Amino acid sequence: MLVTGRRRMFGAARFSISMNTTVAPSLIDQLQTLMHLGKIVETTDHLFVSQNEARATLINRKKDAELKKRVWEKMSPEARVIISKFSSPRAMLFRQVATPTHEILRFLRIAKHMKLNPVILEYYGDKFVSAGNPYKRALGKMPIYQHTGIDGRDNVKYHNVVDFNAYTGKPLSDVKCKSGESMIDFHHKLLDKMSRLNISTHCADATPWFQCLGGIAGKYYEEFLALFIRDAILFEYFEPTESEQKFVRETMVPAFQSVTAQFGMPPLIVRLVPKNKEGRRLWESYPKKIEPLISA
Repeated sequence: MLVTGRRRMFGAARFSISMNTTVAPSLIDQLQTLMHLGKIVETTDHLFVSQNEARATLINRKKDAELKKRVWEKMSPEARVIISKFSSPRAMLFRQVATPTHEILRFLRIAKHMKLNPVILEYYGDKFVSAGNPYKRALGKMPIYQHTGIDGRDNVKYHNVVDFNAYTGKPLSDVKCKSGESMIDFHHKLLDKMSRLNISTHCADATPWFQCLGGIAGKYYEEFLALFIRDAILFEYFEPTESEQKFVRETMVPAFQSVTAQFGMPPLIVRLVPKNKEGRRLWESYPKKIEPLISA
């Protein structure tokens, strides 16, 4: 997400991991060998757990005082600021800027259904782009969902709110809308109007944390994934695109394996959107009823 696409997580070969058992080093070695040989099947099905299993496992792990200490020692001081928000079981979604797309609104509904407090982790220090990253581009050129055609394709129309020539390559925190308003504030206000979410309570900027670790996913994702050992549940999905699969294979598999080996249990991840529907344009588009709010 932060370097090659909208948001990135992990993938691996087809193998099963128990929620609370140690993964033998020999298995990790075998997987790494398969990766180098290019023989890994790029699927992520086995990495997801059901909503019920994830919630029950999280509550159980949070009772483990020794596990809490181990995770805390693994984290940088900047990460501990984020963890301090997790006194109760949390659901987490990772996006550069919180905005009321269908996927974020879906995340909030699922978190409510699971009786988990939602947190949207953001990254204001990431660079704004006009191409190569659909999610960041959509913050400035907003796709508004219209309908799904008989061919199954989602149709959208666009509303430009940012001058790309003026802000491409600049940190998201510096980008302003054509109206002069901060782009981040603009999207937060839309999210508040569409969901009544308290931004200050449920959104957190991870810029200090990620940048202290080098600012690129290959360096900070291992520590990021440790959040989901006993402090929160990650909600995610993977688009069937070449760039996303490359990131899954080259960055997230090693990070996932490393965290699983360190703690003897995998991070908790729940599928955000239905299986085989990951490629729909719907998820990163905005509900049609947002149009009056954008024009106002």
